[in-house]
Amino acid sequence: MSDFDAALARCGTFDEDVLARPWPWRGRQRDVRYALYRTLEDAQEAHVRASAGAHPESRRILALAQHAFGALRGLLAGLPGALLDKAPRAGEWSLRETLSHMLAVEQRYALQTRYAVDRTDEEPIRIPNARLPPTAPANVGGEVEAILARLAEARAETNRWLGDVAPAAMTRPTGWAGHDVDVRFRLHRFAPHVVEHTIQCEKTLLALGWHQTEGRRIARRLAAVVGEVEGLGAVADAREIEARLVERLASVGP
Repeated sequence: MSDFDAALARCGTFDEDVLARPWPWRGRQRDVRYALYRTLEDAQEAHVRASAGAHPESRRILALAQHAFGALRGLLAGLPGALLDKAPRAGEWSLRETLSHMLAVEQRYALQTRYAVDRTDEEPIRIPNARLPPTAPANVGGEVEAILARLAEARAETNRWLGDVAPAAMTRPTGWAGHDVDVRFRLHRFAPHVVEHTIQCEKTLLALGWHQTEGRRIARRLAAVVGEVEGLGAVADAREIEARLVERLASVGP
């Protein structure tokens, strides 16, 4: 688990009593709640700087997916392992099954979109099935931190492959769910798919009787903005914001 993931997990334990504890800032007493919001403000400032740069359209689109992944990361960081394999109702997916599906689709989407960008005009529009991972993969093992790390790696690979698509390639033909679409359409599918299944994870957790603290709700929004900053290529700025959260939580005490 990274220091930032550990910090997000700790935020997830903060109820109103912890958030009301004193936290010094610029010579005055604020509270722990503002320590989190101050870090969100820092992240917003970094986002404004990052978004002001000249970025390929594909990078700006995929930054939205990184934003969505950050929100998922904030939701699940530090989640008790006992909740991973409990189905909310008979016949419905557990969290592990949902996250395994998200990983498989992230990989398939990336391969399908990259093929559409790179293929020659003589090659078929649809990528051969033999070049795709299975649609129903085995569940990803490990605790939630390991699963999120796998998803983060897959997201990073997508960003490396598709973050700098040439403008002319954005309209190259491809397919999705039996429809004729283009590369731009497929790039825009990454973020909504993460959002869709993040909402599914929220519904699963609610059905299992698990509720988010106020601290986790704030941390989710912070992680989402940090994710988008990273997605826009400002990796050093993203790491700096993460380090600030870790440092500020260290002053909160146990």
